[in-house]
Amino acid sequence: MNNIPEGYLKDGKGNLVAIANVKQTDLIKDEFVQKACAKALEMQEKLAEFKRSLMAEADDFIELLAQEHGVSLGGKKGNTQLRSFDNTLRVNIQTQERIELGPELSLAKKLIDECLDEWTEGGNQNIRAIVSKTFNTDKQGSLNPQRILALRKLEITDDSGKWQKAMNIIAESVGVIDSCRFIRFYKQDEKGIEQAISLDIAKL
Repeated sequence: MNNIPEGYLKDGKGNLVAIANVKQTDLIKDEFVQKACAKALEMQEKLAEFKRSLMAEADDFIELLAQEHGVSLGGKKGNTQLRSFDNTLRVNIQTQERIELGPELSLAKKLIDECLDEWTEGGNQNIRAIVSKTFNTDKQGSLNPQRILALRKLEITDDSGKWQKAMNIIAESVGVIDSCRFIRFYKQDEKGIEQAISLDIAKL
């Protein structure tokens, strides 16, 4: 336990406290928490291995399908849905990419601001408030990429071409940091309604 002398415990401030001076209830609580968290970490590793094992089996099957049809997958991207023969069980495998927006975003923001200046001059400021809110940061000072990318779905006609140019810059600023693969399980209940098989301990 981090070289703590026998007969002592370390408190939350890093001080050594003689076990003889610790209340019995605190000792029992500490023992329970230590044991519970150790078991949780052990279960976490088992779940991680469970995921790795099933992912590998699913990838092998998908690769087998690809070989059967003479197709080269070229990686493990994309989403896959597998069903049991009787359609009562389903396994979904999804890949989700984590993205960030590059420094080009400041150029896009400048063009957007110019559009807003033109559109709201002497008029309604609501559209400025709505669009500007898109660029608000969270408590960590980070922008929400999905919220900014959603601007590209707006059907806005701008004769100056500034808006479309800004949208193109936003698209070019997207960079993929990493990706994470998920595997989810579903089972039909007695009424034939598909329900997720939860592995979240809080939902059990």
